[in-house]
Amino acid sequence: MNDSLQLAVKTPCNPISGRVSINGSTLTAERLATGAMGCIGEQSEQEKWVLDFLARQVEMTFSQNTLNWKSGPDMLSFKIK
Repeated sequence: MNDSLQLAVKTPCNPISGRVSINGSTLTAERLATGAMGCIGEQSEQEKWVLDFLARQVEMTFSQNTLNWKSGPDMLSFKIK
C-alpha cells in the first residue's frame, strides 16, 4: 500500500493490521489497529500475546525452509510446505 509494507494477522478475536518496516533482519510494527470485537478468557489472552509480541522489535531468520520470528523471549516459526 503506497510503497509501504503491511502486516495482517488473524487472532481468534480480531484481525490485527498495520504498517511495518524492515531494517536488515529486524521487523518493526507501526500503528497497529485491531478489530472492535470483544472477547474473554483464553482468546483474549492469545490476542494480547500477539499484540505484545508485535510491540517489540522482531528479529527474523530463515533456515531449512522455516522463517523464525523472535521477539523478546518468544518465538514464532513459519514452515514452508
